Amino acid sequence: MEIDGRIAEVEARVGKRLIVRSICTPERDFRGYVEVRAHSVIVEYAEELPGYFWGYELLEELLQWVESGGGSAHFYAYEDRLVRVPAQSPRPDDREG
Repeated sequence: MEIDGRIAEVEARVGKRLIVRSICTPERDFRGYVEVRAHSVIVEYAEELPGYFWGYELLEELLQWVESGGGSAHFYAYEDRLVRVPAQSPRPDDREG
């Protein structure tokens, strides 16, 4: 499916505007962020190389999260899988223990 169509589909299902943008970050394991607001949802995903859309599968996972009613969360790569950390919780490597 074409990405703009997919975003429009998710917007219709959740009843909110989606703001989707790629970001560059030096944080190696960071993959994305979803911030649910009253009238919109911000979806940011890490792109490995600017201008090269490698993140379609990642973006689809983030859109599925939004579509399923998931709340605000950070997403990190951990041992070849995507790990979700609720936005109000500390990052896994910041926890005591």
